[in-house]
Amino acid sequence: MRKLLSFAATALLVLGFSAGAQAAGFVLLDKGKKAENFPAAPKRVVVMDYSTLDTMDELGLSSAVIAVPKMHLPKYLEKFRDKKYEDVGGVMEFDIEKIYKLKPDFIVISNRQLKSHEKLSKIAPTVNVNIDSRRYMDSFRENTLLTGRIWNKEAEAKQLISKVDTAVNRLRAEASDRGGKALLVMFSAGRYSAFGSGSRFGIIYDAFGVAQADGGIQVSNHGKAVNSEYIAKINPDYFFVVDRDAVVEGKASPKKEVENTLIRTTKAFKNGKIGYLPADHWYLANGGAKSLLLMVNDIHSVISK
Repeated sequence: MRKLLSFAATALLVLGFSAGAQAAGFVLLDKGKKAENFPAAPKRVVVMDYSTLDTMDELGLSSAVIAVPKMHLPKYLEKFRDKKYEDVGGVMEFDIEKIYKLKPDFIVISNRQLKSHEKLSKIAPTVNVNIDSRRYMDSFRENTLLTGRIWNKEAEAKQLISKVDTAVNRLRAEASDRGGKALLVMFSAGRYSAFGSGSRFGIIYDAFGVAQADGGIQVSNHGKAVNSEYIAKINPDYFFVVDRDAVVEGKASPKKEVENTLIRTTKAFKNGKIGYLPADHWYLANGGAKSLLLMVNDIHSVISK
């Protein structure tokens, strides 16, 4: 069975490719123990990971894409709804038979498709590019740089990384100057889950430099279950909300349900510092180059009020 390799979490060695190299391919070296061959400059790529789709688009590589899961396609990636890109379903439930019939030469997945890796790897070389939230920006840089190397766009990839780094550093300086502490929650089915440093949304603290209102939140996939009383007690200066229902249910949660009586007692509410973070690029495609720039802007728009 082909071993799953993560761009962000794996020690990488790229060998033997050039703009004209078709047969040589490239090699990923997994922590010095196992090497695996992948094709050079793939031309028929099924991209199951929206953050990779985002970065490939920013690098001008959309022509290499033949199929994407369109069920929850982020609005800012709407161009991929065009019929020239095949629809393989959703990021969790997708049409593996259709992928097989498309005869891709490369498949990109994230942890959302991890259970199907073995089946997908029998169709074409399959690589996982899931972002490591514990080292978010390094993970993003590694993914972007390797994507550039694979398609002989390393210079463009470095420029893109520099653009994102500049925006992140500017926000970090602004957050330091303005001060204040933040709490970020995901809201789903009427319930709040709080996320802290090192979590899937920890970038707001770890990279963007916004201080954390509750430093005791442990890292977990689904966050720390909290209620309105907890949020009122923490009393954050900034309150950020990722509305999962906007993706899962297809419509935003009622604002009055999120901002109930207790939430309205917080400094964040009283000072107009509540920010609703679009699930498109915070939940579905976080980790792409464009999504990171959008995320920076989302936080800036709240703390700069």
